Amino acid sequence: MTNKEIAQQVGISPAALSLIINHKPGVSDATRSRVLDQLKDMGYEELIKKAPLSEPSNNICFIIYKRHGEVLDNHPFFLLLMENIEAQARTYGYHILLSTIDKRQPIEPQINRIDELHAQGAIIFATEMFDEDMSAFESMLLPFVALDNDFTRLSCNTVSINNQMGTYQAIDYLIKNGHQTIGYLKSQTRISSFKERHWGYDLALNHFQLSFLPENIWTVHYTEEGSYRDIRQILETSSRQLPDAFVCDDDTTAVGAIRAFTEKGIRVPEDISIIGFNDRPTCEVTTPPLTSVNVSKKAFAIEAVDELMRLLQHPVSQSADNRSRKIRIGTKLIIRESVRQK
Repeated sequence: MTNKEIAQQVGISPAALSLIINHKPGVSDATRSRVLDQLKDMGYEELIKKAPLSEPSNNICFIIYKRHGEVLDNHPFFLLLMENIEAQARTYGYHILLSTIDKRQPIEPQINRIDELHAQGAIIFATEMFDEDMSAFESMLLPFVALDNDFTRLSCNTVSINNQMGTYQAIDYLIKNGHQTIGYLKSQTRISSFKERHWGYDLALNHFQLSFLPENIWTVHYTEEGSYRDIRQILETSSRQLPDAFVCDDDTTAVGAIRAFTEKGIRVPEDISIIGFNDRPTCEVTTPPLTSVNVSKKAFAIEAVDELMRLLQHPVSQSADNRSRKIRIGTKLIIRESVRQK
């Protein structure tokens, strides 16, 4: 049986089973004694690790999950989070261990290596993950929180961006500045955040009773160079009328768009306005500086660490009231010079 199945049979959660067989705190003495006896009776005594001679480790594992690397290899957003995650973990007396799991390699040995680190818990940076990728972590002997992916249909604890809020804020600002025909630059690389932002665009247009025009959805490569080339080709081969403005999946596509429009003599923001998403450092050095939706890296990190600490201090039970928690971080529009003012 898998650890998950064993946990179900003895009436506890996989996280609680992990605490017990690894001699970690967080489970009552009565439950610990009962489960250890049951494991021995079931013939699973080999699962029980040797009792440590010293205090349990004070490490947390920060796991970077790469499904394809198309997003993380281009813009490793997790590096911008690390300082804040480490700082918040230190307030609880924990240290951070960085590890990577790559879907393009066998998963089970990578999970086993993480279990061997003897960390107390894990934060999974899940930007590139799909729902089906989460099954790999069900056997992991650690409580965990997923970051930058809501996994809306799954029962796991997550901290993610309120992407719909971000696109709403962008479109609201454009409308207040007189823009009525608003397009969307959609990345060919699809991740959960990009899907939510596109959905938020559709909902915002409906909210403001603006016309939805399929020809104003331009699909481009995720990289700056790729989006630049794609938009150049559209401008050179299509006679379609430009919208007043574009909202983008990400700053990456927005930067490529500014370059392509400028080279074709289409001025930003005089002729067309552009709004990015994520407020990356490059936003301040584009010409013109890019208006973008900001996600607080500090809030992101603090919520992830705090939620993991809550799991460590109050292990998930198998009761009927057991429910996952889905935390969303609000966004803020950072106004620069890429939007035409009234």
